[in-house]
Amino acid sequence: MLKPFVKTLLLAAGLLSTAAFAHTDEYLDTVVGPNGGQLRMAGAYHFELVLAKDAKAGASSAVKLYLLDHGNNPQPAKDAKATVLIVSGKAKAKTELLPTGDNLLAGSAAYTAAEDLKAVVNISIKTEHGEITEQAMFTPFKPVPAKAEAEHEHGHEHAHEDEKGHQH
Repeated sequence: MLKPFVKTLLLAAGLLSTAAFAHTDEYLDTVVGPNGGQLRMAGAYHFELVLAKDAKAGASSAVKLYLLDHGNNPQPAKDAKATVLIVSGKAKAKTELLPTGDNLLAGSAAYTAAEDLKAVVNISIKTEHGEITEQAMFTPFKPVPAKAEAEHEHGHEHAHEDEKGHQH
């Protein structure tokens, strides 16, 4: 008699635990990566794309991709390779990223740091269980809407302290 209830409970617990690890792009846009870049989730990984904020058209600029787990802990990049397609307006650039550090794949491309820039990363990682491939899309220069401060959402005035700690 309890079996259907137990099965339902276990299924619900499994779905909830999976959902807890599934980070949406909207959520990840509110989190700055450990290296200052934009984060995306793909499979068992978080990818952090770091592009040069001062990149100008016609000049080659750095493209860095950090491999992280869901806790943003570094993951080995030695058996990985990636390609990045960067599109901004009508300009396109494609580059290959190769391992250059413990959890870093790097390369360079000619791109302009602009709000409309989109980057698509395709990565291949050799593991002990075979090769996995993942893809992620980034919008690293798109502004993230500011969140309303929780303390001001309820509409009450707050006392403010001056330098000496006195409330006003």
